[in-house]
Amino acid sequence: MTIVVDASVAVKWLVTEDDSTAAVRLCALPLAAPDLLSAEVASIMWKKVRRGEVTPAIAQAALLVLAEMGIGLVPGSRLAGKALSLACELDHSPYDMFYVALAIERDIPLVTADNRLINKVQQVGFGWARLVTPLTESKPGAFAPSLS
Repeated sequence: MTIVVDASVAVKWLVTEDDSTAAVRLCALPLAAPDLLSAEVASIMWKKVRRGEVTPAIAQAALLVLAEMGIGLVPGSRLAGKALSLACELDHSPYDMFYVALAIERDIPLVTADNRLINKVQQVGFGWARLVTPLTESKPGAFAPSLS
């Protein structure tokens, strides 16, 4: 089964952070994301450079690695309307809602390490909220298709 991943997970593949091991395990699965993933990861890497956590060269190399990972990127233009609707409905960042919109469109899990997003989705309790899975609770085997 394909899963949607957001930038909070992708960065954990590229630099060592809490839960990086859990994030790396997900790489064994088919992955999808809106095409804004690269822009968001670049922004996070820039912040890490500013804080002295990584060098500019490491940040650049991380983006090259991300580009080669074979993630199925979906054009943001296709998700923008739904992302904006969700953002208005939940009063939450439209950027995060692109990932949620993709998960809803495909009816597949979104794995995230973004606690603000997780908390917001749990508060609203819409039926699709079941798709948003905290990284700390994800296990690749849990996303395998049922053989029944």
